[in-house]
Amino acid sequence: MTVMRTAFLMFAVPVLLLAAALPVRALDWPVQKRIIIGTFGQDRGNRFLDGLDIGGGEQEVRAVLPGELAFRYDENEDYTSMPRGLGSFIVLQHDGRIETIAGTLKKGSLGPLKTKYAAGDVLGTSGDTGYSDGTHVHFSLYDEETASFLNPLSLLPQVASTQQPVIKRVLVSIGDTTVTLENGAKVPHGRAEVIAEAYDFRQDVKFLWPLGLYGVRMSLDGKEVSRILFDSLQEADGRLSLGSGKLPLGSVYTTEGLLRCGTVELRAGSSHLILSVRDYYGSETTKEFSFTVRE
Repeated sequence: MTVMRTAFLMFAVPVLLLAAALPVRALDWPVQKRIIIGTFGQDRGNRFLDGLDIGGGEQEVRAVLPGELAFRYDENEDYTSMPRGLGSFIVLQHDGRIETIAGTLKKGSLGPLKTKYAAGDVLGTSGDTGYSDGTHVHFSLYDEETASFLNPLSLLPQVASTQQPVIKRVLVSIGDTTVTLENGAKVPHGRAEVIAEAYDFRQDVKFLWPLGLYGVRMSLDGKEVSRILFDSLQEADGRLSLGSGKLPLGSVYTTEGLLRCGTVELRAGSSHLILSVRDYYGSETTKEFSFTVRE
C-alpha cells in the first residue's frame, strides 16, 4: 500500500532550529530563473553534493547577502592548486561566520574586483566551468563555526513541488541473500539492511532526471528504527559526512547509488515495515509492507 501526504513535521523541526541559529532568516535566490538540477547531499559517485546545482541557462548570479570578498578565482587564471571542480568561483563571507560560494561561473564573467558586496550585486554569470555537465551555478552555504555545509533550501524561498517523490523498489539484504520486499514476501531471519531505489523528480523535464531526497524515515512493527536527514554535511580530514550522525558516503549510498535506509533485526513471524521519503517542501511518499520472516 502506498500513502501520500504533504506534511511531515518531524522532518522539518531540525531545519527550523538550524534557521533560528543563523544570522539570517531567509535568503533570496542567486539567480532569477531557478531550475534545480542537483540537490544537497546527492550522490556524485565519490562525494556528496555540498550545495545546489541551479540551471536555467546563462544568467547573472547575484550575492544573496551583504558580505566581504573572501576569495575569487577565474578558471585557468594560473596553475596553482585551486579546486578545479568549482571552475570559476567566488566566495563571500557574511555575518555569523557564514560563507556563500558561487561556482561553475562562466570564465571571464567575474565582476570588477572589490572588497565589499551588497545583496543583489552581480558576482558573475552562470557557466560551464570546472567539473560541470552543462550551464548552471553551483551554490553552497558554509558555516565556519561548525565546519559544515548547510542545505541552502533551509533558507531559500520555497519552490513549488508538483510531483511526489518515488520509492521504486525496496530490497532486504541479509548476508549474501537479497530479497525484493513485497506484501506477502517471505524473507530470512537475522540482521538485515534495507536498501531502496528512491528519488525525487526534476520538475521541468519529461524524461527521468532523478534528484536527491531531504528525509528518510523507517519503522518496523510500529517502532522507528532509522532516520536520515539531508540537512548538513560535516567537514573533517578533507571528507564530508552527513548530518549529526556523521555518516560517510558509503553508509548512505550503495556503489549503485541506491539509498541505504538502515538496518533492522528480523525475527521469525509476521512483520510490518513502513518506509517514508520526502522532499524538502513536504511532499511525501510512504510504502508499507506486511511480510513473513522465516525461521
